[in-house]
Amino acid sequence: MRAFLAAAAWFSAAVLLVVGAVIALFWIGFLHQISILFYRGLVLIAVGAVFCFVVLLLASRKWPVWKPRDAVSACAFACGVAVCLLIVLPVTIDRSVSVFILTRMAALPDRAFTPAEMRATFTEVYLGRYRQIERRLEEQEISGNVARDAGGFRITRQGLAFVWLARFLSKVFQTDPRFVTVDGLPESHKVTASGMKGGHR
Repeated sequence: MRAFLAAAAWFSAAVLLVVGAVIALFWIGFLHQISILFYRGLVLIAVGAVFCFVVLLLASRKWPVWKPRDAVSACAFACGVAVCLLIVLPVTIDRSVSVFILTRMAALPDRAFTPAEMRATFTEVYLGRYRQIERRLEEQEISGNVARDAGGFRITRQGLAFVWLARFLSKVFQTDPRFVTVDGLPESHKVTASGMKGGHR
């Protein structure tokens, strides 16, 4: 039991060190030039992991019961926890349509909103004023999933591979298939897509 508690304390300390370092680095604006929050978070987690390893390595010298390999395993575990927290919390808040809707409703908590009103607000503010479609395309260009040309943006082979993976995972986890199939495309886009496919035969 004592060994279990000691291991729990060791791994908990690693999580606190990595997550605490990441939060502190976010707070001071470290590497703010990385525009994509998820990528920035991954880099900050790596920085936090180095900090955690150094601290645990020093601790292992003071308490010989802990070895350098224990520091490595604890840091790896802490990084896994930090990545999960990054995806579930800040990345979700930054990208979630639901958070946007709830925030608008929270501004007027005593008022009821109809779906039509919220749709209009979403179109005017989220898509118009905040230019989120443009932001998403720019992020996908940075990620390599789309490439810019004279006519706009085109999906790359990497982007096609990602869509294939998304469709596969959608089937595995039973997510809404409309977001990963062409059934969600406007008719004009379907006609254009069909014409492009025919032209490549």
